[in-house]
Amino acid sequence: MTPTRRLRRGKRARVRPTRWTAVAPASTSNLGPGFDCLGLALRLPLKVSATRIPSGFSIRRLGEGSDLAIDPHHDKVLGAFRHLLRLAGGPVPTVALTIRSDIPLARGLGSSAAAIVAGLTLANHWIGGRYTREEIFREAIRLEGHPDNVAAAIFGGLTLSMPRLDGSVEALPLPVPRGLAITLVVPAIRVSTEKARALLPASVPLRSAAGNTARAMALTHALSTRRFELLAEALRDVYHVPYRARLIPGFDRVVEAGRRAGAYGVTISGSGPTLLAFHAPRFGSRIGGAMVRAFARQRVKARAIPGRVATKGAHASTLL
Repeated sequence: MTPTRRLRRGKRARVRPTRWTAVAPASTSNLGPGFDCLGLALRLPLKVSATRIPSGFSIRRLGEGSDLAIDPHHDKVLGAFRHLLRLAGGPVPTVALTIRSDIPLARGLGSSAAAIVAGLTLANHWIGGRYTREEIFREAIRLEGHPDNVAAAIFGGLTLSMPRLDGSVEALPLPVPRGLAITLVVPAIRVSTEKARALLPASVPLRSAAGNTARAMALTHALSTRRFELLAEALRDVYHVPYRARLIPGFDRVVEAGRRAGAYGVTISGSGPTLLAFHAPRFGSRIGGAMVRAFARQRVKARAIPGRVATKGAHASTLL
């Protein structure tokens, strides 16, 4: 409903919004064997605000990515914003965008998915919420190319993206594990999703694929039943981790350092190079420190940050 204000003679006049905002969380995907289907939303937000301007588009970046050149023709937030408005059949307003992100770029933490979801969510709010979250999910997959990160960014929490026979994808919510903490170890190197995908094999042996399916199922079992001692085995993967590990200096030694410091299991976050460690609460500082030092021995600077789960997905608001 459009806000109103009361006039002296009893008439009511529309109060025109001055700024629209949308927020989308970061995400970690795959979680080892859940390639392109498991996603977990993280409390590292990307926030975008839009104000009308007379003509054209402008973008201002704050936080992560603010040091990079801005190209409105290739910006994912603006592209998604314009995509949904064109889909709706209405005019595309000329706006000034301010994008503030806490998500490290090209680190396997869903920065691209968050940008797309924030742009779609902003546009949907602009036109009065015409589209459902499931419809936003469909368009996000179309723009991103795969569902795992965008599902987590839209719905929050832990999601399983299940492809249907008709080509659609349904996002199934999974219980967020209790009593389990996460630490993200982010090395100061960037890996593009395209480069990471180019390393993947065209096929894997049937026996290896069957084992991966079993471990993916064991992973969801371990998380839902708190059988965390299974995570070391359940996180093992043959689809992508062995190949993407080649882009991460000292991968095996950093993983081993995390395990020795008390982690239940360590794997690559998304396409990398960030590493994701699951552990008991209050062990994060010790595990993160051990993994950062292991990276340092490879002459790679890294930082450890808590991977708090975002139970709430993308949302929008209007400022008057």
